[in-house]
Amino acid sequence: MIVLLVILTVLPSSRAISSTCFYLPNINLKGGTYDEFDASDITQCCIQCASQPCCAGYTYSKALKRCFMKSSINYSEQEDMMISGIRANANGGVGAKMKNVKIEGSGGSRITLENSDECQQYCTAFGVYSWSPPRYDDGRTSGECSCMKRITAVKYHFGSQSAIFPTVANLRI
Repeated sequence: MIVLLVILTVLPSSRAISSTCFYLPNINLKGGTYDEFDASDITQCCIQCASQPCCAGYTYSKALKRCFMKSSINYSEQEDMMISGIRANANGGVGAKMKNVKIEGSGGSRITLENSDECQQYCTAFGVYSWSPPRYDDGRTSGECSCMKRITAVKYHFGSQSAIFPTVANLRI
């Protein structure tokens, strides 16, 4: 089985309502669909999601030219004709924070840390982090922090906290 690395593409939009769109090529977000509509490209999905408070993300089918709006994320699958996006909701519209969502990826590192705030600070150079609390039955007090540059999967995971945020190099100061 060939594992495809999905490169996180952050494309700023010129439209104020869309803020920043976080596109996840070849990822199909599963579950949580509350609406769908025809669209010529994924930008329309991003704009629509930014205008709806219940929207957490979206998936665009290149084959069907259709947006699937998501109020939650159960899991994801890699599919060539799909592109997904996460709603920007942090850092002035250029970042996305998610509760109960675990991001998996590559190009980074893992470390044990006590909370998601420590994880975010540790991962500032990577652009993506995911922190999962320790299991109640293993006796640990710290959770797992994963920093990454590429996203390969997004899934529901109770207690986890994840974020996509601009790296220091990408900030316009």
